[in-house]
Amino acid sequence: MLDISSSQVTIGQRTIPVAANVDVLVCGGGVAGIAAAVAAARNGAKTLLIERAGFLGGTATGSAMGLIVIPASELVGFPREFFTRLAQEQGAGLGDVIPWDIEAYKLTALDMLVEAGADVLLYTWASEPLMRDGKIEGVIIDNKSGRQAVLAKVVIDTTGDGDVAASAGVPFVKGREEDGAMRPTTVMGRIANIDLTRFKAYIDSHPEDFSQDDGRRVVDLDAGIVRIDGFFSIVEKAKATGLMDPSAPVNYLRFSGVNPVQNTEHAILICNSTRIYNIDGTNAADITRAEIEGRKQLRDLVRVCRTLLPGFEHSFLVDTSAYLGVRETRRIRGRYTLTYDDLERGARFDDSVAVMTSVDYGSAEIHGPDFGHEGSASDEWARKMSLKLMRFEFPLRSMMTNEVQNLLVAGRCASMTHDVDKFARNMAPTGLQGQAAGTFAALAAERGWNGIPIETVRARLIRDGVPVGIPEGEPHSRIEKRSALPA
Repeated sequence: MLDISSSQVTIGQRTIPVAANVDVLVCGGGVAGIAAAVAAARNGAKTLLIERAGFLGGTATGSAMGLIVIPASELVGFPREFFTRLAQEQGAGLGDVIPWDIEAYKLTALDMLVEAGADVLLYTWASEPLMRDGKIEGVIIDNKSGRQAVLAKVVIDTTGDGDVAASAGVPFVKGREEDGAMRPTTVMGRIANIDLTRFKAYIDSHPEDFSQDDGRRVVDLDAGIVRIDGFFSIVEKAKATGLMDPSAPVNYLRFSGVNPVQNTEHAILICNSTRIYNIDGTNAADITRAEIEGRKQLRDLVRVCRTLLPGFEHSFLVDTSAYLGVRETRRIRGRYTLTYDDLERGARFDDSVAVMTSVDYGSAEIHGPDFGHEGSASDEWARKMSLKLMRFEFPLRSMMTNEVQNLLVAGRCASMTHDVDKFARNMAPTGLQGQAAGTFAALAAERGWNGIPIETVRARLIRDGVPVGIPEGEPHSRIEKRSALPA
């Protein structure tokens, strides 16, 4: 039995004080959550964002995934605004890829949230949805102030794992549909005191040791931008000589970073090379095991780099990611599940709320769940593929559920198949999901959940720089890359 007043919530024998009553509550301060909260507040909604960490950014900061692999020219809407501002503050590089400084990202995210008029509660968990008659009325939160309730007209789940939606009874799948296997997790590490000039010289003189794709082979010393995949022979030598466990599921090295152009002799790069398989990111024991194993792998990788990789002779590990990098867990079963066939045939949707751009992986398995396959000699994606871009429409229904009113789900936990999340879980697409969710939520808080024509939502998004439909006759996939960010 749920009883709600302006000051307290009673659930059976429990009485919980109300901490806030808002129009829009955003649960999770990652990429999608930041965009959702900013969009909702800018559209006039009293907005509160809650986040478990002491900073915003989620995967982009806490998991140290400090780069996206699409050209800056393809950014639209909130992602374009955010990264343009971050670059102006010397916190990001805008080129064929977009790396950023993690600390600058945290500050810019908070600045934009506060400037938009949204409130934020850090160090706060969303513990339990408040459900009544199939409608979510808010959530119970836990933080240093104790257990409290936040009431809201609309709730947006941007937790990444769909925690709020799952607790509210929304059906979901985990991982690959046929067997539930999930993509590997990663512990990131920042390695310092790298000589980028010597690093680049090795890369230029060993082209056979690297991915040939121009989005995964960027060492631009003039711009200070690095994103490189490869060093296959280095890893093979490390395993053969005992520097690395021969059975370790690491087959290549990946580095990224943005550095001042005058700092090429003492650069810092993020190492995104550890792979921990058979981990359920919603299971506490699993993620603990992944943190332990990931740090062991990273320790070995730092030793390998220092011993075998030119430019790393005097390098050292600065820090590791605050949170495990989790690529895949729950995806809700929403009103519409976006499929790979939709993307391949260029499906158009009457309720599309964004045209998203991602690397065109085709049908290849990217960061696949199968132990040790990624980067191996049989992995065409890592070894051979030269990739272009894919554009696709994203329907609002993929962020809505049939079971719960007043709830939206944005980010990698939205309704899509395993074969689609490799496109739509990336940071520019999830930022657009968040912007669309926040825009709809603000309108729904004002006019009622069922009182908004989709064209009103789409018009508002177009006003805010988001293309919502691919024009007829325009190609939807395999688009040549462009690098310059237009004015």
